[in-house]
Amino acid sequence: MKLDNYILVINEKNKVNNFKEDICLYGIGKIIQLIYDDIKRQKSREIIKLIESLGIKYQTLYSWKTDYNPIAISKLNKLLLLWKKECGKTQEEKDKIWERIYLENKGYSQNGQKKILLPRELDEKIGYLIGFFQGDGHLKKEGGSFQENSLYFYESNIEMINRLNKIIEETFAIRGKVYRGKNKRGYKWYVLRICSKPVYFFFRNILRLQSGRKTRNIEVPEIIKKSELSIQLSFIRGFFDAEGTIGENKKGPWLDIGQASKDVPCEILIWIQKKLDEIGINLSTPRRTQNQEFFRIRTAKRESIKRFFEVISSDHPNKIKRFNSVIKR
Repeated sequence: MKLDNYILVINEKNKVNNFKEDICLYGIGKIIQLIYDDIKRQKSREIIKLIESLGIKYQTLYSWKTDYNPIAISKLNKLLLLWKKECGKTQEEKDKIWERIYLENKGYSQNGQKKILLPRELDEKIGYLIGFFQGDGHLKKEGGSFQENSLYFYESNIEMINRLNKIIEETFAIRGKVYRGKNKRGYKWYVLRICSKPVYFFFRNILRLQSGRKTRNIEVPEIIKKSELSIQLSFIRGFFDAEGTIGENKKGPWLDIGQASKDVPCEILIWIQKKLDEIGINLSTPRRTQNQEFFRIRTAKRESIKRFFEVISSDHPNKIKRFNSVIKR
């Protein structure tokens, strides 16, 4: 599923008081040269003053034209507005340039730091990440004058954390840092942290995922609802790997997916149950557990579990082992 041009949206709601905090673009020197040449043809004697009126030094512009340095999106927007005004360009012509920039840029960064990639299409890998994020992920902005924008994933299994990190690297060309977390009761888990402003704003502004605490209010992102079935199933797989369980005891096997919620089940459980039902995987409607602030959808039928494994499957090493144990009996 192709994503609409999001270059201007990526900085939406991001109050940049210092251009050094802005998101920058790589590899569009030829387009900047084209813009400069157009302005120069119209205003050859005034070109330097016009550029400097934007707060841009000529030496800086030269470094952008030659792709020596990336250009801040806010500065690029000012340059395009000047180009439109001085060269009599239409909004349609300006939009076409933005589309070229979107399709031809070679990466993103904050203030020329490590270059990363942002996808132009929503695929199954991103669908999976969104699902896992809705279960055990977190977006956080931290720091003082220089903000650090981070994406977090939490998981007790190091192999699963490494798999998530691999997907992140394949999708965004950046590896997260892994460390151990621990609560007051001594429970330990692994934390995967991706510190990248472009990735943070991609998840928040493009995928529209909630920043900060989201417990008891988990929804299915609109971008998933509008996506192809294969991406929706990957989303379910990601959420199951984060919040689902599978096992077997003397009474028989079971598979469930749960989520904390105070009065009514979270929308995500209702949507997943209905989506699974559409493809012939029958789980119960969301029901309260003995813990009155927790709901789950569940099946105790081996055939339903087998069907779930065949269609949805899992990337979690522990869950794959349990699936294999249950369906072979």
